[in-house]
Amino acid sequence: MSKNLRCVVVDDEPIAREIIESFIVKTPNLELLKSCKNAAEAIGFMQNSAVDVFFLDINMPEINGLSLAKIINQKSKIIFTTAYRDYAVDGFNLNVVDYLLKPIAFDRFFEAVQKIFEENISLKTDSDAQTKKDFMFVRADRKMVKISFQDIFYIESLGDYVK
Repeated sequence: MSKNLRCVVVDDEPIAREIIESFIVKTPNLELLKSCKNAAEAIGFMQNSAVDVFFLDINMPEINGLSLAKIINQKSKIIFTTAYRDYAVDGFNLNVVDYLLKPIAFDRFFEAVQKIFEENISLKTDSDAQTKKDFMFVRADRKMVKISFQDIFYIESLGDYVK
């Protein structure tokens, strides 16, 4: 993958932010854009910046991570970083990529990030396959026959059959 994923960390605990920041810095293809101490700061930043991945703490004052996740652009991926197991189901209902429990080990962080890279590769492969497909298969004479789209002049329906 040639493009770096632009990341934002949102956590009210300075030490937790520093740990995630250090993990981002030492992970290839990740770029730390901003580290925010609360959700309001993150909201202000994301209004003017494209963010690929948010690392969100859940238990924060004023606006919690669950509420912030609901207003984040759907194109952005979310990985929760929290000390509380209680919100895991809520997190997955919001379609987050992963749910990391503190203290977070680097290998677990890396595993969560890999899910995003694998998803991006899968999406790219699927779209490449769709754009390159210039044929279709039809059943004829009890077998599957490959027909190029450029060879089709018209298609006529005959009940359960196609002519």
